[in-house]
Amino acid sequence: MVTPEEHREKRAVERKYLVFYLRVFDGLSSRVLGHLIDFSEKGLMMVSDDPIEINEEYRLRMCLPSQFKDKTEIVFTATSRWCKQDSNPDFYLSGFQMHKLDEETEKPILRLIKDFSC
Repeated sequence: MVTPEEHREKRAVERKYLVFYLRVFDGLSSRVLGHLIDFSEKGLMMVSDDPIEINEEYRLRMCLPSQFKDKTEIVFTATSRWCKQDSNPDFYLSGFQMHKLDEETEKPILRLIKDFSC
């Protein structure tokens, strides 16, 4: 199993921390998987109450901030690559690799990174 640190060393694209946590839903359901912590155009990390199964493909949905007038949410597929217990043992951190994104999904992600990251 590859550790989060090894993934970080292999990462070609730097992730950006967002200024707020976006909820990450399981597909089109209303079940919250976790909250987004950081993001790049290739992957994301989220914090959750429960561990995430590794090497599973997920259909993820995120509601966009109100500043997005033309789109309210994005839906995309991603594969979970690692999961570990957070420093707070009540939570888990998970890393996901996003699959090829269409332009309609990629644009809001790039805007989130540009306009809402620190």
